[in-house]
Amino acid sequence: MPQTAQTYNWPVIRRIVGLTAVAAFVAFCVVQDRVTAAGASRYALEALAAIDHHQPVAPIDSVMRPAVRRSVRLGLALAGLVLAAGFGTAAIVSRVRRG
Repeated sequence: MPQTAQTYNWPVIRRIVGLTAVAAFVAFCVVQDRVTAAGASRYALEALAAIDHHQPVAPIDSVMRPAVRRSVRLGLALAGLVLAAGFGTAAIVSRVRRG
């Protein structure tokens, strides 16, 4: 019994979807980590500047809350783009006829 394009492509589609999910997770983690780390560096610089000028140091939440919020938002945006590209590719592959 010959395979149709859809049954022939199912293993490829599953692989694409699985790799897309992993890539989206990794993208989220990397972006979230880097943006949060940038927020921590910003807080450290602001705290050192305040100490240098003999001023009170701002609470860490004043810098880190927006940084974490931004990091999650940017991480989710990039992960969403990765998922859209991967699922779009899987949809195209599911329609391609082989042979």
